[in-house]
Amino acid sequence: MGEVVKVGKTGLYVKSANGLRLRDRSVQRLVRKMRIAMPWLDDIDVPAARAWSQLEILADRAFAYLRALDIVNAKDEPRRLLDELRKLRLAQLGFARELGMTPAARMAIKATGQRAAFDITAALAGDDAERAVEVGESRAVDDGK
Repeated sequence: MGEVVKVGKTGLYVKSANGLRLRDRSVQRLVRKMRIAMPWLDDIDVPAARAWSQLEILADRAFAYLRALDIVNAKDEPRRLLDELRKLRLAQLGFARELGMTPAARMAIKATGQRAAFDITAALAGDDAERAVEVGESRAVDDGK
């Protein structure tokens, strides 16, 4: 895969160009699979999907390392990487929720519809909201609607 630089004894960092290209292709492949499996994702969701995929690859490597070496060190203390894996998974869960990958998030998407219309009046406050409504109504009258 490439030269691995073990920073903090985790082995999660790849330094060589070939290793980085392979990781980048893995991320791209995961994002493509996500878009196929989750048709509600839009182009604007790709950065979050990419971040989730990057965390997935790192977490898989951390898990493999822990499985190979055991989760405790020679002093029978939990390895530091175990906590790092937990942090990776927690961060990943945040992205998963935002992307609709959890049951609760999918239920929320179904409840509101796949693509909720942007409500400009809710986004604006006070006078700006009233002005947006007035502009919309005046344009509807001008268009003969």
